[in-house]
Amino acid sequence: MVELIEYVLVFGLTVSLSAFSILILSGSIPSLDQNQAKAQMDGMAGAAGLAALNGNATVVVPLSDATIACSQGTLSLSAGGSSLSSPIGYPCSFRLDGVSCLCTLVFTRSQDGLLLKVGG
Repeated sequence: MVELIEYVLVFGLTVSLSAFSILILSGSIPSLDQNQAKAQMDGMAGAAGLAALNGNATVVVPLSDATIACSQGTLSLSAGGSSLSSPIGYPCSFRLDGVSCLCTLVFTRSQDGLLLKVGG
């Protein structure tokens, strides 16, 4: 009886892990890259929104071959195979391609719109 229970547990665990792996590989479950890009976008959009209200804001994000752009009040990030955008509610016009660093992004409000300076 104990052997049967062990067999059922091992078989059930194997089937569960196999199904989970298939879901990840087929794209049914978001990958870590997509989740990281979403978190980076949330941080950047939050900093841009704060800069629009308070004058400036800084956020540190790790980026690899990313494109950061802002046009007509919409901030966008393309990184890790994901393209995300978020409205920030303030005029802006910039584009940075191929950004790869542990980046310090400084958003600053000016009379012409939101500005971005990248350090790192």
